[in-house]
Amino acid sequence: MGYKLQMILVCTLMLCISPLYAQDTNNDLDTYIKRLKHSSATGGSETAFLTVGSDFMYAQEYLEAGNYASAEYSFANILRAHPDHAYANYQYAISLIKQKNPEKAKLAQESFQKAIALNPSLKASYAKDVPAPVAAEPKESATHANATDPDKGNPAKAKTEATGLDAYIAQLKHSDATGGKETQMFAPGQEAIQGILYYEKGEFSSAETRFSLSLAVDAENPYVNYLKAVSLAAQGNEAAAKPFYQKAIAGDKSLQARYAGDVASSKAKWNKLQAAKAVKTTPAAKVTYGGALVFGNYVCDQSVWNGPNVSPAYRNEYKGYFALKKDGTYRWLDDGGTGKYSYNAKTGVITWLSGPMKSKAPKLSKYQKGTTVAQVTVEYNGFTWQCGCNK
Repeated sequence: MGYKLQMILVCTLMLCISPLYAQDTNNDLDTYIKRLKHSSATGGSETAFLTVGSDFMYAQEYLEAGNYASAEYSFANILRAHPDHAYANYQYAISLIKQKNPEKAKLAQESFQKAIALNPSLKASYAKDVPAPVAAEPKESATHANATDPDKGNPAKAKTEATGLDAYIAQLKHSDATGGKETQMFAPGQEAIQGILYYEKGEFSSAETRFSLSLAVDAENPYVNYLKAVSLAAQGNEAAAKPFYQKAIAGDKSLQARYAGDVASSKAKWNKLQAAKAVKTTPAAKVTYGGALVFGNYVCDQSVWNGPNVSPAYRNEYKGYFALKKDGTYRWLDDGGTGKYSYNAKTGVITWLSGPMKSKAPKLSKYQKGTTVAQVTVEYNGFTWQCGCNK
């Protein structure tokens, strides 16, 4: 009896644990994610607290939201505890690819290979998730690649490796993508790689600042000195660039041959960027006064300042209205006084000959026909009324 009870307990325990790390090789990624979402929505055991399913859904939410850097970090955490999780390997690789960083794309290949080895159905997901031309096929990592040309049976030619400045930049980019020590916090490469990113975009002022911070930690690096020199020269500061250039070629004489070309191309990039940033203004349309006068009620407002630190800064105050009539008379308000006016169609000037508007003594009143609203601008000493009449 004791043995039977023990077997029942063991079987029950296995049934509870097995869903937490289930990876059916016949089950594709979409089905796995749907299963986890259903478990999460219904309080299922597969996404219970501290399970791999719960961690996967947390990372998946970042991925679906387009926060690929956070998704990369979260899937990497899963793989530290579960390195053979096919779907976590796959989604980790997708998170790297989606960041459109060549170094991260290289890093993704190993995880792609491992995911497909663990679950071959993921090869079909790869073609769907990774846009062409990247999606042709996950490339085998260099450590596993055949060193022989498969077509000719001869050793494949080694690619020409970057040297000098190009090698330094490539090294920092790889370190930044993979969390290497060259670009870790407080390392000179941390500021240098940020400077390089600005440099490649033509933002040489920001690049110069980052290179200065890097040189404050490692003043002798020839490549950072060189990049700062080019950044300064691109902005037209050739004199300031000279000491950094001299220190750069003292460390690597090969930099001398490329300096003039790099400065010329960087100046062109800088000038183009500055031209694009320039504010393009359009002259205000010229106001045309005069023309055929529109008769009717002109409602007047005055723009009044609300005082310091008040939002909005101005308010429109209603001042009343006047009704222009065709016979050369006008009325102020419904029960206000009446008077006469004259109008010059060439200049748009209205002259108040008598009545309430003459008593208000405006300096100038000018008419413009407008498109949908005819307007009379009434100028006083220190303030203006804008009076409009719907056509």
